Amino acid sequence: MKMAGDSTSSKCSFALTLAYLLFHCFVSCAGQGDEVIGAQEISAETFERKMEAGDLLLVNFIGPGCRNCKEFAPIFDQVNTELLKEKLDIPAVIINNLDIVKHYDFQKLPSLVFFRKTVPILYEGHHEVEEILAWLENTREVQGRFLNDKDFEHLTQASTGATTGDWLVQFCDPERPQCVALQTIWETVAYRLKDRINVATVDTTTNKALVKRFNIAVQKTPTVLLMKGQRMYRIHPKMLTGPADRLETWLSTGYKANKAINVPREWTRVDDLTEDIANKLKAVQPGGRGVFVLIVGSLVIFSLVLCKVFLKRGNNQTTGRGPKKGV
Repeated sequence: MKMAGDSTSSKCSFALTLAYLLFHCFVSCAGQGDEVIGAQEISAETFERKMEAGDLLLVNFIGPGCRNCKEFAPIFDQVNTELLKEKLDIPAVIINNLDIVKHYDFQKLPSLVFFRKTVPILYEGHHEVEEILAWLENTREVQGRFLNDKDFEHLTQASTGATTGDWLVQFCDPERPQCVALQTIWETVAYRLKDRINVATVDTTTNKALVKRFNIAVQKTPTVLLMKGQRMYRIHPKMLTGPADRLETWLSTGYKANKAINVPREWTRVDDLTEDIANKLKAVQPGGRGVFVLIVGSLVIFSLVLCKVFLKRGNNQTTGRGPKKGV
């Protein structure tokens, strides 16, 4: 009887031990599934390299002694964990560098910014993981367009009736700090108003015809114009600083207080020739023989250009009449 009792006791002990081990294994596996992976902090040099490469990058900008930054940290770590789990190919990193914060003119800390091929957009929602993940999915594509000398008039129809809608266009030099500081606000406004207005950028360093056409002072960029119909409104520089709300309010109603002017016509080769002649006349000292030669030569060139234009127009009219009727 004693041996039978010992055997039963041993079996119970073995069963309890096995159950404990299985339970411990289950808890460990479940715990691994919920493990939070902290986001990595990177240096300014690493950030610059990633920008040069045009990588997708989600950045949590923080600062020393920032209480709100500490409160947001565990939420951002959860976002990083979800991005890694879902394999969305969006690295989430932390940057603690006030120089970069000033460079992009972020107004508060923490600032959560999504870079798409160097173009930033600022997160403005609640500090909730699911909301941030949904925002990343919706803003993966850059909203603002980039226009140039060749496609500006074709896409905007700015001087011929604006059949493509209203356009908000910034003329800027990408290397100017003021233009860099505007980037985040610009893309945020483009995202907010994507169903109401076309938002675009013109690089003043490579699109000289548009610079001439709109009389842009490249040393004072960014210059921002709102084009409605065949009229345009120049935005005061104060509207380009601070939160995106300020610019959005101006676009809704504030622009009406500004003076509207006609959108200038498209710049042509004749305009280039006329400007070149005028500049050369200014450069020659009056009273000299060179003035007479220059004036005569300029008139000859100008006459040839006009002849070419009229001949082309005449050929177009001739070919447009159709075949003659038979006798």
